[in-house]
Amino acid sequence: MTRSHLLSAFLVVPWLASSSIALASDGPSDVNGEYPAVGAYYEYFVLLPSDGPPEVTFAEESCTGTLVSEKVILTAAHCTAFNYIDDIGIAGYYDQAWVTFDVVATANDFRCFLRDQAVPHSEFLTGELACNDAARTSPFPVFRAAAITGRNNGVPTAHGLTHPDYVRAVLKNDGTAKAEDFNLQNAPDMGTLILLEPVTDITPLPLRAPGELNTIAGLVGTPAVSVGYGLNWTKITGQQPTRGLGPLTFGGDSGVKRIARVGPIQSLHKNALWPRQSPQKGDDSVCYGDSGSPLFLERNGQVEQIVSGVLSGWALWCQGSKDPYFRVDQATAHEFLQCVIENQDDVARACRECSAENALGLCD
Repeated sequence: MTRSHLLSAFLVVPWLASSSIALASDGPSDVNGEYPAVGAYYEYFVLLPSDGPPEVTFAEESCTGTLVSEKVILTAAHCTAFNYIDDIGIAGYYDQAWVTFDVVATANDFRCFLRDQAVPHSEFLTGELACNDAARTSPFPVFRAAAITGRNNGVPTAHGLTHPDYVRAVLKNDGTAKAEDFNLQNAPDMGTLILLEPVTDITPLPLRAPGELNTIAGLVGTPAVSVGYGLNWTKITGQQPTRGLGPLTFGGDSGVKRIARVGPIQSLHKNALWPRQSPQKGDDSVCYGDSGSPLFLERNGQVEQIVSGVLSGWALWCQGSKDPYFRVDQATAHEFLQCVIENQDDVARACRECSAENALGLCD
C-alpha cells in the first residue's frame, strides 16, 4: 500500500458504502514456497521539515515485485514514481527501500530491522511505529537493500527506476512530476528496483516474449494467478467496507505472501490484460500492497511461472474488480527491462540511460 492509496480511498469509499459487494478472499499464503521469486518491497519514508525534526510517515510494505535477474526486481511504475507524482515532489524527504522474499514479513518486523540496523532517522520510529520485539516473526525475515538510484542535495530520494514513458520529463511549478497518462489501463506501468547484492539462492523468472500473449490460443478464458503481499481486508473487518479508512489509518500490508486465483482472462488490450476478479463467482481479489504483483497463466492444469503481466490499477477497493495488469510482452517493456539488467552493476548508469528519473534530475 502507498500513501496515495490512502488519499484516494476517500474518493471511493462513499460509493462502496452504498453498494452490495460480496466479500472475497485474496488467496491462501504461499506456505509451500511455490513462488520464491516473488518478493515484498518495503519502503522507509521520512519527511525532513526545515523547521523541525524528521517525521517518519511510512515504514512498511509498499508494493510487490518479482526477481527477474540476480539483482533486478520488476514492479509497477506507480510504486517507484509515486513520491514524485502524488506526494511532495523531489525534495523534502528521505527515502529508501528493501525487499524480502520470505513468506511472512510484517510491518513490525521491518521497523525492528530499521531500528536494529540504525538506519538514519530510525530513532523517530516511536509510538505506533515503534518496534515491538515481542511480536517479531520467527524466524526473522531477511530484508535485502535496494540501491539508492537518486539523491536530492545528497539526501536519498529515489529507490527505483521507472519506465521512461511513464513520467513527463518537466517538473511542475510545485516541484512534483506528472504522469503521462493517469489511466493505468494505458500507462506503461512498469518499474524496477536494483538490489545492492545479487540473489544467489532464488531463480529469476522470465517474461513473456514480445507479442507472445497474442499468439496463445484460447487466452481469453485461461485461468490466471496473481501473487502478492497486499492487504486482506476480510481478515481485518469480516464485513463490507464502511465510510472512512477503518483499519487503513496507517497502512495496509498483510505481511504474508499470498496466492490469488483471480479468475480467467476476460479481455486483452494493447497495453493491458484483465482477469475476471469476481468475488461473486468465487475469484480471489487483490488489494493495496499487491501493486506490482506478477500475473501467471494456468494452462493444462499447471501454473506457468512466466510473468505475463504486472498489477497496475484498482477499481473496487479490494473487493474484487477488473484491475488491469500491464502487459510485459511489449517491445518497450523488454527494452526498458533489458537496459536495467545490462546496467545492474552500475546503478548510476542504469539511472541515466534507462529511467524516467534521469529526466527529473535525480540520477547521480
